[in-house]
Amino acid sequence: MEDLRTQQKEALQVLAEYSPKLIRAMKAVVEELKGNRQADTDEYLLSIVNGMNWEIEIFNLTKEYINESEERLNKDSFNQAILQFNEAYMGKDDLKMAELLEGEVLVVFEKFEKIAKELSV
Repeated sequence: MEDLRTQQKEALQVLAEYSPKLIRAMKAVVEELKGNRQADTDEYLLSIVNGMNWEIEIFNLTKEYINESEERLNKDSFNQAILQFNEAYMGKDDLKMAELLEGEVLVVFEKFEKIAKELSV
């Protein structure tokens, strides 16, 4: 059990280091999605989605530890934000993706980053 805990802490530490970069990218792509698309917007968005998926994997591997003493991050609200974003992404709905990135999605990922920083020490 202790070995698992150590691995979970290490995963959260790596996430805490990576997450600020992902969040900056999420904020940066919003303007492109609001009508200022660039030649590489789709590639940029794909790299953001890959980063989001990686963080989701870390959440799934650490959620018991994260919510051990209290519910810090609700799995259902996290999933809901991701499902809504995925629907907009698959539908290539730029405005909806921008709206979600500025709102629910960003809130959840910022909260996860904060929790990762707290628990990885």
